[in-house]
Order: sequence, then C-alpha cells, then structure tokens
Amino acid sequence: MGKGNKKKIKIMVGSTVYGFEDQLSAIVALLKSMNYKVLNSHAGTIKVDSNLSNLENCLNAVNECDLFLGIIRPNYGSGNIGDKNITFEEIRRAIELKKPYWFLVHHDVDVIRRFLKKIMPKDTTKELTDVVDIKIDRNLDYRCIEVYDFVLQSAKPIESRIGNWVQEFYKPEEIMTFIHTQFSDKEFIEEILKMKETDNGK
Repeated sequence: MGKGNKKKIKIMVGSTVYGFEDQLSAIVALLKSMNYKVLNSHAGTIKVDSNLSNLENCLNAVNECDLFLGIIRPNYGSGNIGDKNITFEEIRRAIELKKPYWFLVHHDVDVIRRFLKKIMPKDTTKELTDVVDIKIDRNLDYRCIEVYDFVLQSAKPIESRIGNWVQEFYKPEEIMTFIHTQFSDKEFIEEILKMKETDNGK
C-alpha cells in the first residue's frame, strides 16, 4: 500500500460538550490538521445506530478508536443515563480496553477537589454528601471529582500508579499546547501503538 493511502489513526475526543463547544471544535480541527481521523460526538464524527442509546453509541466509538483523549471538566459531562454518565463511562471503557490514552483536567476541578478534601467528615464511614448539602449545578458538579480520582488512581499507593498523568489546563491555548506536544510526533504515536499490539499478542 502506498504511503499516501496509509490508514489514518483514529483518536476519540471524549464527549464533554456543554459550554465547551468552541474549544472542542478547535481541538478537532487541530487533530485533523495533523492527519488524524477524529471521533467526537459534538463534531458528528461517530457512527450512530438508532437501535442503541447515546451511551452505547459513544462506547462503540471508544471500542473503534486507536487513541483516546479524555477531558475532565467541572460540569461532569455531556449527559447522564440513569446512574451512568457518558463521559465517565467512555473513560472507564478506554482504560478497560487498554487504549493508549491522554487526559486533561480543568484547573477548577483540581481546586474543587482540594477544597472538598479539606472538609471531609471525620467519621470515615460517612460520605461528604451525608453531612454537607451540595447542590448539583450544570456548570459546577462535585461528581467530576470521582472521575478525576479514578484517572489519578487515587485509591492506589503513589508508587504503584502507572498511566495516571492528567494535564491541568485553564486557558484554551494550554489545551492546544498539550495536544500538539503529544500528537504531532507520529513516530512517537506509532511506537505506542506498536507496543500495544505487541502486548496484546502475548
């Protein structure tokens, strides 16, 4: 097969949409400019089966992708189905399938996390919500901390954590710097994919 016909690497950008549309469009455009095939619900580039729920369609996109880029924001995610959040379930699936992944977290999530940990109840059998009435707001949802802790692998001893890098950002240009640094070197990405194939062959 000629070099010009080389199959594009598929990268999924997680489904965190509300209040983030402009940044998502810029992220998708940057990745496309680097010749990736981008899967993203907001961009309309994931396959939609009308027999499936939005959650199932998004998880199928995770199954399909080669790489996964997750973005953790204070508003928790793009949608909830029952007790499941689409953004969180995409992240769980990507890690479960051992997709090569990268994560970004908004500065405010880290601030919220550090603040809430300062006021955790002394009675370790209780949840914070048992003693503090925390209102859930579309723009500020404390449940984003659960996603952040999951990716950070907070439950594990520090020395045993692998793959828990989460890049903090505040300004949109900080997102672009991280994405360009990680994905512009195709040899680096192809080496990661090659190692994954080798590991899966064991």
